[in-house]
Amino acid sequence: MVRQKYIPLQIFIHGFQLLISVLLVSSFYAHYGDSDSEFISVRDFLSDSGNTNADQSQAIQDAWKALCAGKSKSLVIHANEVYTLLPQVFQGPCVASNPHIQIDGKIEAPKLVKDWGSNKPENWLSFDKVSGLTITGSGLLDPHGESWWSTVKFDSRPQALQFNRCNNLIYNGLTQRNSPKNHISISNCIQATLSNLHLIAPANSHGISIGSLGEGGATKTVENVHVQHCTFTGADNAARIKTWPGGGGYAKNIWYEDITLINTKFPIIIDQQYDDDFYKYAKGSAVKVSDVTFRYFRGTCAQPIAIKLDCDKIGCGNIVLEHINITSSSPQTSPSAICRFADVTSSFVNIDMKCVNHADLQGPSPSPELPSQYDQPHAQLPQASAPHAQARPFLSFL
Repeated sequence: MVRQKYIPLQIFIHGFQLLISVLLVSSFYAHYGDSDSEFISVRDFLSDSGNTNADQSQAIQDAWKALCAGKSKSLVIHANEVYTLLPQVFQGPCVASNPHIQIDGKIEAPKLVKDWGSNKPENWLSFDKVSGLTITGSGLLDPHGESWWSTVKFDSRPQALQFNRCNNLIYNGLTQRNSPKNHISISNCIQATLSNLHLIAPANSHGISIGSLGEGGATKTVENVHVQHCTFTGADNAARIKTWPGGGGYAKNIWYEDITLINTKFPIIIDQQYDDDFYKYAKGSAVKVSDVTFRYFRGTCAQPIAIKLDCDKIGCGNIVLEHINITSSSPQTSPSAICRFADVTSSFVNIDMKCVNHADLQGPSPSPELPSQYDQPHAQLPQASAPHAQARPFLSFL
């Protein structure tokens, strides 16, 4: 059922590629004092003074261990520094209560897949169980994912950056380019704030996804996620929530707002039946999706379906769409919407919203020209505003 209500709001538009500014926070910059104890540099840990090593992984790890042990307030990578790293896990918990990394230079992975080593890592850079972590700067992370895309199957590629069990996380200001898979994934974190990020990837990459949740019948929970002030250019998806049929748990209290779309294929998606092939094996359960708000969306859509709310018979509750103004990239074409088993409240939406909730409607709805393969680099970043972002593996910037 679609209910109409009048709520005056406004729309925001901006930029190019994936320009992500999620809940602006007061930026944290290290104070570079005269004392060596204020900050440490990777150069302090290099084994050769000429910095000729092809791989500086050990130096970075040694610097991280010193920072984590509380021997310095900040680890600094200066603007003129370039370091090549093999896959690394930066492990906590730390003695330091608020470890800070300032990246103004460039960190890159080996340019060729064969140079990553014989193991198949799940992540290029991973932070695990580091509370109070702050990463800021104007630098670049470049995992050279372009060498993976045509040679390695999607499921076997690494994510660029993962934060796991990192409570009170701040990640601000950096640019990431060409991830083999997800740009950023956040799981099991409470209070994660990501802001002022610039994610660069080919046009057929995804946007910001919450999920997938419930795969294999698992119970997963995500709540209190706020995604704000983002621009998507040429991306496959923009604001997306996806759950597997047969799973359990919930995704609730989620806001996508102030979103600019530039030739984006699928701007708004809730897919409670993410894998249609798996649908026949589901046992009637689903991850409950509720209290989701999409507001201040404006821009262009590259496909006929601009809004897809494809829910299971368990339903999606309290879905709010406010001030949505999406037009087609193709002249004389009007975008449309698909809505199944969703309780929707809409106001100032320029696309006709008619939801189907009939009990006799069975089986998954046909996918409206959704991409047949999702094997380009991702961008799944979680963001939380004042509330907490609580989750199992949940948010990724594709």
